[in-house]
Amino acid sequence: MSARSGEAGRRSTPFLSAVVTNMVTLGISTNTRLVSIAIISQNELVEYFTHLHKAYWSPAKVNEIITSLEPCVRQYCIKKVILSIPYAYHQTKEHSRLTKELIRFFKKKKIAIYTKSPETFRLLYKGEKKAWKQEMRRKIAERFPELHICYRKELRNRNKYYYKLFEAVAAAIL
Repeated sequence: MSARSGEAGRRSTPFLSAVVTNMVTLGISTNTRLVSIAIISQNELVEYFTHLHKAYWSPAKVNEIITSLEPCVRQYCIKKVILSIPYAYHQTKEHSRLTKELIRFFKKKKIAIYTKSPETFRLLYKGEKKAWKQEMRRKIAERFPELHICYRKELRNRNKYYYKLFEAVAAAIL
């Protein structure tokens, strides 16, 4: 029997996008160097990662960031995107351009996209002005035990590398 014939006995793994009928949400938190994503399906965290893009800012970097998202969109059949954006006074023109390009990319794919500011997360993870971010990370690590390692690393890190990851997860579960 040929493995290509499709006859009985052939094992194949269907693409998740062919099987998933529920709402799969992609949470994105980005700045001009870090892009963190989290994919939530049926209240389960199915994928998460952070990419560091060290290159200097350029139009090619925007394309590189968007291209890095394309496999996730195809593989997981994303239906909704929540993009975490910083407060307006923290946005550079480069970040604004990246945000516009991300919105354009998802609209072109006919995927609903919403933007949320840190104020949304602050209200959800109530705490003092400075403490709400730590409270958000703690609660998310409790809800998704697979993130507990990242949470512990983040507590030790001087530079908060995993913060964007937790923000992406928070966006995806909205």
